[in-house]
Amino acid sequence: MSLSVCMLTRNDEKSLGRALRSVAGVADQIIVADTGSTDRTVAVARVNGGDVRSFAWDDDFGAARNFAIDQATGDWVLWLNPDEELLPTDPTAMRQCLARVNAFAYVLPVQDVLRAEEPERFSETIQVRLFRRHPRLRFQGRTQPRFVPDIETVARSEAMLVFSAPLTIRRHAYLSQLTEPKLRWAAGLLERELHDRPGQLPYLIEYGRTLLLLNDPKGHEVLAEAADQLLTAGEAKAAPAPEVQRLLEYLLTVSPEQSRSRLSKAQARNLALRWFPSSPPLLWRLAELDFAQNQFLAAAQLLERLVHLGRTGAYDHSEGFDPSIIGEQALFNLGSCYTHLHELDKAVPCFQLLIGSKALQAQAVQGLAVIDNLRRQSPAGSSSPQRRSN
Repeated sequence: MSLSVCMLTRNDEKSLGRALRSVAGVADQIIVADTGSTDRTVAVARVNGGDVRSFAWDDDFGAARNFAIDQATGDWVLWLNPDEELLPTDPTAMRQCLARVNAFAYVLPVQDVLRAEEPERFSETIQVRLFRRHPRLRFQGRTQPRFVPDIETVARSEAMLVFSAPLTIRRHAYLSQLTEPKLRWAAGLLERELHDRPGQLPYLIEYGRTLLLLNDPKGHEVLAEAADQLLTAGEAKAAPAPEVQRLLEYLLTVSPEQSRSRLSKAQARNLALRWFPSSPPLLWRLAELDFAQNQFLAAAQLLERLVHLGRTGAYDHSEGFDPSIIGEQALFNLGSCYTHLHELDKAVPCFQLLIGSKALQAQAVQGLAVIDNLRRQSPAGSSSPQRRSN
């Protein structure tokens, strides 16, 4: 079985070489669909074994991706972005994946590294990146394209399955900083996508959030329209889309003066806990709100869940997040909650585990000092430590 690696490029000369070198040992073909680079991207691609094809950009990532996979000749396609790399693994792992007769596609963990100086700190999502080249697998969407029909449907039609692959992609997220021009460009793509195919919930959510990042109050109206779709789906066992996490986070935090939604904060909380019980960003936000309202027991229960998810890795992988919220930050705030609750024997281990932390060592030492002081006082004379926000 042969493998074609496909990617889109535009002015990616700084990161492209690393991406291409990472697949040199496994790719039988590397398709680089360039959308109009004006730097050395094309030259870098060719030097590193890329088969460069030019694509006339028309504000449509789905169409560009379809062009790229149409150029492929391999039995399988691995999709890779220029700011990513395939991490080294057992050289036989890829071939074993491609040889599996009942496999139609694979999901891979994608690590988002937030800081170049801390490659060991990353959030991780699971994405379909390795799939058979098949005429029904077509991308749709001017931005954030997805397979339509979805890949599971096509796999079932072929009596095949989607598996997890023992492969990992690392994305150097720090290379893609959000700037106002980029946000305005993204908002334009989202607006055109919703004009082409109105009412799509994931795109409504992203469009509203992007407008708010641009300080455009229209974002509240767009998100209210998205929230209206949840009113009809509220009794469903599963969320209509993974992106609903972002909408619920907004609904939990938006001020009453700004909100245009008919969905209340209480309803949003119930949906968050029912639909996304293992979502670190949502659990963190709920714990933060409980802490701010002095609901320390409720906050502690949520933080315990976050710490457990961090230790087991059994969290929802559909959204990226700051990894500290299932690690050091969760531990620190859990210790703070237990201190407020005067459950000092539970607070101490939380702070002790942070003594070696670069970011939170000083606060952990202070937390232990507060506990020592509380223990020296009588219960009637004890005082709560100064609260630190989540």
